[in-house]
Amino acid sequence: MKISQEQKKANRKTIIRAAAKLIAEEGFKATTMRKIATAAGMGDATIYNYFPTKEAILYGYYHDHIQSCVETIAQVPNFNTFTLQEKLQTFFDASFNAYLADRDFVAQTFRLVLLGTSRDWVKIKPIRTLFLTAVNDMLAAAMEAGEIPDQVFEELIGQFFLDAYIGAVHYWLADTSDRFNNTNIIVDRGLNLACALLKAGVANKVFDIAVFLFKTHVLSRMEFLIDPLKNAGHLKKHFMERMDDI
Repeated sequence: MKISQEQKKANRKTIIRAAAKLIAEEGFKATTMRKIATAAGMGDATIYNYFPTKEAILYGYYHDHIQSCVETIAQVPNFNTFTLQEKLQTFFDASFNAYLADRDFVAQTFRLVLLGTSRDWVKIKPIRTLFLTAVNDMLAAAMEAGEIPDQVFEELIGQFFLDAYIGAVHYWLADTSDRFNNTNIIVDRGLNLACALLKAGVANKVFDIAVFLFKTHVLSRMEFLIDPLKNAGHLKKHFMERMDDI
């Protein structure tokens, strides 16, 4: 029997929720696809129509999580008028708030997914792309509004915020302070400093300095590298001529 796309999405979500609950209670290793199927109210074979492996469910969870955060901040009134720091703060807050109900699950799986090895890159890439697209859109809006200057290393800046996010989640998972106050302080101060550096154009200035140093200390000395090579060529020619005479 053919089912609708809406039902497929509902089934997919049910599987992910069942897996998150089981893994939080029993651990990742002890949780099997059969247990997940039973908890989701599906047949053992049906679950494989949605996820080929238990690991694939984890990637599905984090992909849906980031997508949900993007949709959440898009619904925030006047979000487009926020400063870059406010937008990033709202994005991070949306993520932590959504993780809260699944904190035990996240503690067991976040490292497996977001810090996977190079062989897992294809699986991780869609999640990273969702995050980077959201952040890069915020950066582009900030540059267009003149809040920050155009950035030479725009792609690297997006990657920096992704790394900062991953670090913040790890800190949050170990945070025992009341209402995770320490995490809130770390994230707030970190984003404040990062945005201040962007506004000051520090990355651009570092790049300009690097170019200046390259021109004055490398290119200006190329002649010292080129001349010996020319001299070596002349010596070789002279040597060969002497050999012919002999």
